[in-house]
Amino acid sequence: MNVARFERFFRIAAGIDVDKSDLRRYNDFVNHKLYDLCLLGVAAAKENGRDVIQPYDLPVTKGLQERVREFDQLDEEIDITGILAALPAG
Repeated sequence: MNVARFERFFRIAAGIDVDKSDLRRYNDFVNHKLYDLCLLGVAAAKENGRDVIQPYDLPVTKGLQERVREFDQLDEEIDITGILAALPAG
């Protein structure tokens, strides 16, 4: 995500002003959390004999579901292909 999109995303999503120095720290944090969430989904899918993660495989709380709905309304895209590529192969 480029710096301008990052700044705009946080300004719209949370009313937070961030600068270029915050980009790496936030990016690392989000990538780590998404990776952990995906690992849990992979484990749950494997436990259920599947190679594909289903939404119910992810340990998503009601609060997170509400935040996801809010972010869906934003006109921003987040690229998670790098995170997904790092997941262990089935």
